[in-house]
Amino acid sequence: MKSAIFYNPDPIIPVEEIEFLPPQKGEVLVKLSAAGVCHSDHHFMTGHFIPTRAPFVMGHEGAGIISEIGQDVKGVKPGDKVILSMDSMCGKCMNCILGKPTMCLTYPRTFAMPDGSTRFRKGKQEIYHMVGTFSEYTVVPEDQVILVPDNTPLDKACIIGCAVITGVGAVINRAKVKVGETTAVFGCGGVGLNVIQGCNLAGAKQIIAIDNFDSKLKSACEMGATHTINPTKENVIEKIMDITSGGVDYAFEVVGSTKLIELAFSAIKRGGSTIIVGVPPVKSKISIDAMDLLVDKALIGSFHGNANPKFDFLWMLDLYHSGKLKLDQLITGYRPLHEINHAFDDLLNGKAIRTILTFD
Repeated sequence: MKSAIFYNPDPIIPVEEIEFLPPQKGEVLVKLSAAGVCHSDHHFMTGHFIPTRAPFVMGHEGAGIISEIGQDVKGVKPGDKVILSMDSMCGKCMNCILGKPTMCLTYPRTFAMPDGSTRFRKGKQEIYHMVGTFSEYTVVPEDQVILVPDNTPLDKACIIGCAVITGVGAVINRAKVKVGETTAVFGCGGVGLNVIQGCNLAGAKQIIAIDNFDSKLKSACEMGATHTINPTKENVIEKIMDITSGGVDYAFEVVGSTKLIELAFSAIKRGGSTIIVGVPPVKSKISIDAMDLLVDKALIGSFHGNANPKFDFLWMLDLYHSGKLKLDQLITGYRPLHEINHAFDDLLNGKAIRTILTFD
């Protein structure tokens, strides 16, 4: 099978032929139908994010069809449509019991199967993976696939696994934005647009979108933004203060920049919260005035939208089918797997919100 393999930080990712072993106990083999290209994937290529194991099959956002199941798999069968989740969820540890499966204590997100091994090989070399969606096939624990109805369009639903749940979930699950509150979103890429979409669903009265690309700000308005700011043309904080008369209730940083986190923190009012959604560089630090914490300003993280995928993915699909959640508008193009590097170029140049990789 063909897969995109990360070896070391490099601007070009090779697509190579590798082999897979059959799924073992509690595991499933998925034939990928579609995979979304996320900026988080590119973070590995620049060294912004360091994998714990390499080489590995890239990709974490995708959907497909169950091809084979291992021993004791009872929740899915060959032929079932599934969305892949970034998180394996044991369902038994304290965090899973409390409804926080993204924080699973048994086998948190790693670059290997729960037993520490991998099912991918290139000759004698072991190839690791997290979800491994930039590949014609992937092998994951049963807990990592979410069964969806037969009428689910997988080429659209694949982006629920990261872009949509990470963005909408940060608003609904983590920040818990209420009707009539005010919000600002720093970064209007695939995830940022879903933060905006989440703010709209939550009933925020002001949704301020901030991005350097006017094309992304246009997309932000289509997702529900009430105001836009281009930092290359306007002073962000001055404009936010003018719009809100003192700062927003919630500011979401969706780029992974420490400077933007600090800027977002300065955009909130007393009692407001800044939510870190983007992935900051490894070992990076941020600096805030400690006195701000005494006036109830908060700085909190949000991993994978604080999702409960087995529940959240399905209500999101329902909202999509009812016209309340936008998926089609987030997809700006389709490319075959071997054009993955072109997809990254489109992303970096601001030409794409989400490019979907397809498989023959």
